[in-house]
Amino acid sequence: MTDAGPNRGYPPNAMVDQMSSAAKLMAGVPASITDFKANPNAVIRQSGGQVVGVLKNNEPCFYAIAPQLFETMLEAIADQALLAQANARLNDGKEPVEVRLDEL
Repeated sequence: MTDAGPNRGYPPNAMVDQMSSAAKLMAGVPASITDFKANPNAVIRQSGGQVVGVLKNNEPCFYAIAPQLFETMLEAIADQALLAQANARLNDGKEPVEVRLDEL
């Protein structure tokens, strides 16, 4: 994956062909499977922390993300689960009990 110019190393017509797939691509950075296989670490590094959509025959075949983004996603999922649990407890019909943190 080269970073020369707006076509990111693809021939000029490849970007036009890729536009139909780009609408389906749920990533900020496209990369060919050939480039990804050649040097996956470089592709991830060049993505600048964005999700990389790896394309095979101009169709997304998988997505790759940096470890930091994966950790952030897992934390967000855990936070959502805790929020759902807190909301369920708030709406369970029981009388809320006031608690002071220094008393715990």
